[in-house]
Amino acid sequence: MLELLCFRIVVVCIFMIAAWRLGDWKNWQRYYPTILFVMAVNLSAGYLSYHHSLWNYSKDFVVTTGTIVEFVNTYINLPSAVLIYLSLFPAHGVLRQRVYLVLWVVIFGTLEFIDHYVFNGIFYTNSWSWAHSVIFDIAMFYIIRVHFISPWKGWVLSFIVAAFIISQFGFLTAEMK
Repeated sequence: MLELLCFRIVVVCIFMIAAWRLGDWKNWQRYYPTILFVMAVNLSAGYLSYHHSLWNYSKDFVVTTGTIVEFVNTYINLPSAVLIYLSLFPAHGVLRQRVYLVLWVVIFGTLEFIDHYVFNGIFYTNSWSWAHSVIFDIAMFYIIRVHFISPWKGWVLSFIVAAFIISQFGFLTAEMK
C-alpha cells in the first residue's frame, strides 16, 4: 500500500515538474481551451461511468475512493500533460508528429501498465483492459491535437468515441446516475 501511494505521488510530482519546466507558459492562453476541454471530457466520463466503471482504483493511505484519483487526474495530471504535449508538438513533418503522439501513448500506457501490473493500483471491469486503455490513449492524444486546431472537430470526435465506448462496454444496459 505504501509503495502504491509513493508511485502515485511520484507520478503527480513528475507531471507538475515537467509542466513547470517544459510547458510554454508564455503562451498558456493558447492551450487553455484545450486543457478545459480535456478536463470537461474527463469529468463527464467520470459522471457517466459512476455506476458502470471501466476501471477502479485500489485504496492506499490517501486514496480512499476513485474520486480522489479522478480529481488528481482532472486537475493536475491531464492539464499538465496537455500543456506539455501541445507546447512541444512538432510544427512540421507528419512522421515526426506521429512519432510524437506514439511517444505520449507509450508514456501513458507505461504508467498505467506499472500501476496495474506492478502495484495493482488500477483494475479493470466491464470487459475493459490495459490494451483498451492504450487504444483509448491513441484516440485521446489525437483528439487533443484536433481540438487545439479545430475545437468543434475535437468535440465531434469525442462524442463519436464516447458513443462507441458506451455501445461496446455495456453502458446501454447500465444504471445511469
